[in-house]
Amino acid sequence: MRRAGISATILAMADDTEREAGVTTRVRRSDAADRPAILALMRRMRGTDLSDEERARQGFIQGRMDDEMLAGMQRGTGVFVAEVDEELAGFAVTFTPEMAVSGPPQRLIDTLDERPEPSPVRRFLYGPAGVDPRFQGHGILRALLGAIRREFVGAFDQGVLFVGEANEKSLAVHRHYGMSTIGDFTFRDRPYVVMSFDPAAAAELV
Repeated sequence: MRRAGISATILAMADDTEREAGVTTRVRRSDAADRPAILALMRRMRGTDLSDEERARQGFIQGRMDDEMLAGMQRGTGVFVAEVDEELAGFAVTFTPEMAVSGPPQRLIDTLDERPEPSPVRRFLYGPAGVDPRFQGHGILRALLGAIRREFVGAFDQGVLFVGEANEKSLAVHRHYGMSTIGDFTFRDRPYVVMSFDPAAAAELV
């Protein structure tokens, strides 16, 4: 498949597409038919066959998710997918704080609840997100983040996420896209960084 000239366009509507140099990039909300491919990509990107140094350098998907969990995310704020020529190139999961009932997501919410806020903050959680290595370097994550920000602007005040300190590439990539470190926590002796972003900043990714 030809990779040069991939146009990772930021799209909010499900059926928007753009074509450049014969390659189509599309960002949309996923549905039930997408779950097997998303879960397969998650498994491939866990990096369990890599050394700690390789995982830090290449990035990896944190945690595990099954079909039932992913379906719940789809019914909520949504799981977004990016496709190139109808092939899954990447995904980004979003969900509400009410769904963070255990593990690191719950610790993230507990950490945020400890922060004094002058007024209630409408938050959504972002992650995990991943890009197939074959498509990395072509703006796929940028397109996914742009679509999420555009769709959620006005509905939410803040997107939040957690990244393991050992996941050096993920930390660098999300800082590159303007996400700020606002805290940290530890779960099962593993340190995590808490980050946030403003959905209203969508124009920065256009």
